Amino acid sequence: MKIAVIGDLHYPALEEGYLLTEEERNVFYEKFLERFFSIPADLYVSIGDLTNFGWKEELEEVYAIIDQHQKPFVHVLGNHDIYGSTREEVLMVTKQQRYRAFRTDSAALAFLDTAKEQDFEDWGGTLDAEQLDWLEGVIEESGELPLLVFAHHPVHATTTNSNQAMLSIHPDIPVWELLSKKQGCGLYVNGHNHFNSVDEREQWNFLQIAAVLDEQAVRVIEVSDSHISIDSVDLYDPELNKQAQVIGDAINHFQLNPHPLGIDSDMKHLIPLPVSVSEEPEKV
Repeated sequence: MKIAVIGDLHYPALEEGYLLTEEERNVFYEKFLERFFSIPADLYVSIGDLTNFGWKEELEEVYAIIDQHQKPFVHVLGNHDIYGSTREEVLMVTKQQRYRAFRTDSAALAFLDTAKEQDFEDWGGTLDAEQLDWLEGVIEESGELPLLVFAHHPVHATTTNSNQAMLSIHPDIPVWELLSKKQGCGLYVNGHNHFNSVDEREQWNFLQIAAVLDEQAVRVIEVSDSHISIDSVDLYDPELNKQAQVIGDAINHFQLNPHPLGIDSDMKHLIPLPVSVSEEPEKV
């Protein structure tokens, strides 16, 4: 199974005073998303902040581009996606589910909603009691099958900057206590902090993906019987990067990251999977 994942996209509406034309914006996002969906994969995932402020026009416009490609696509909610609209309004436009899980032959997948609705003072992550109960059930039901969790916010004190205020799910929320109950291997994938990062804690690996305007790249996660591989597909070209810089400099509610985004080991990673008893060769 292959899953292609993008970081924070921040598709913006055009506000008065922006030094950005509609054509400049459209050319970048149409070209980037065309390249994203051209990568062979079974599933395509946005790790949240697909839009810059969650305005209805942003959602409708970016989904008009996405829908052209007719690929299986999951969008987890980021805090920017529910600033300008309520959660219910966003889900009506996107036709996505707030949170969901499903299984394949090779892995169990869970998609979380960690965003606070229209909270302009606290952009950190949360999980309500209902979703925590649901997640506990998903973890238990996954058994020893690898579990891949996709969320906008990182688990506290895992990936880069996730120990800082509002840059993780709040540390008082017992998400790690739930994850630690997982039998076998887990991979948690997030965005939010605009840095590439890989971290390991017990049976879990944590993958954080930088924002698209900072880095035009896609993570491809492949699950096989023996391992989970994480690779980076570089979509950079000088013109595409120039367009991204123009957008990043022009829009509100976003700032281009002036720091190094990570190192090679934050973009490519291999997770060996244990061999189950039933898969071990017979001794003779």
